[in-house]
Amino acid sequence: MNEELLLRFLTKTCSQEELIEVENWISIDKANAGWLFRMEDIWSLKDELRYSDRKEIDAAYQQFIRTVSARERKRQLYPDWIKYAAAIAIVFLLTANIYQAFRNKSSDVVASNVIEVPVGQRVAITLADGTRVWLNSGSILSYPSKFGLKNRLVRLDGEGYFEVTADAKYPFVVNTAALDVKVLGTKFNVQSYPDEDIAVALFEGQLHVQADAQSVLMEADELVTWSKQTGLVHHKNREVRHTTQWTSGGLMFVDEPLANIAKTLERRFGVTIVIENPELANEPFTCRTQPNATLEQVLNLLKSTQKLNYSIREQIICIK
Repeated sequence: MNEELLLRFLTKTCSQEELIEVENWISIDKANAGWLFRMEDIWSLKDELRYSDRKEIDAAYQQFIRTVSARERKRQLYPDWIKYAAAIAIVFLLTANIYQAFRNKSSDVVASNVIEVPVGQRVAITLADGTRVWLNSGSILSYPSKFGLKNRLVRLDGEGYFEVTADAKYPFVVNTAALDVKVLGTKFNVQSYPDEDIAVALFEGQLHVQADAQSVLMEADELVTWSKQTGLVHHKNREVRHTTQWTSGGLMFVDEPLANIAKTLERRFGVTIVIENPELANEPFTCRTQPNATLEQVLNLLKSTQKLNYSIREQIICIK
């Protein structure tokens, strides 16, 4: 397999024909698939390191070096692997150098950071207090480089999964366009894209969600939704684990209207989807994909329900 093609795959710059070539290469041998998935994991760290603490950079880079060393001992199985790894090693070194140059600036000023995740990408970061955040495609997170004395406040437009470091003195607050999510320490997912309904899913701990005069205290395995029409709606005893499939590259929909699925696919693949029939747009679908499934694989999965068909013209998908 051509190493330049694999690097284009990792940077999501492949043509449709090249994606098919990579898929065929993966299907020939499970070892090829395993190798490529591991490389995707390593490659994704470059975005994470851009926003992480110095110790996070050092730990991740040492992990990378150990991976390279282990592979070098087995290079007879994959003789071109080190060439690919060398390109990624450059990314790690450049990232560390840029970060260090930034750190050498004045440390007295509390900077405001903004992360914008491009369409089709995902980013994982660690905030100053140790809180871990995964950001989905098309999301924007604003946060200070150092939290203040009253609380830990961040602003989210898009979708993020949070694992918050507990601190009873300083509550963690996620501010969205219509509501605030307040927490001391827990795991939860927030979906708050512009012009769409908001959904908060809780996995562990408690959350206090407030929108204007309405407020809800959430427990584990509960869902809160908000729209202009309904306001806050509290859904108890719900299966919410599927809402974080996106953090590992997969997709999972449970009784989700096709219109909502289409919006997710538009953000994931950078396309425009037109649903011809309004009744079909409201039709619920349940499906799950493997990590990094292609757009056509997802569309074919929906097509297998025999409820729809589709056509593709350039970057526009017509569903009927």
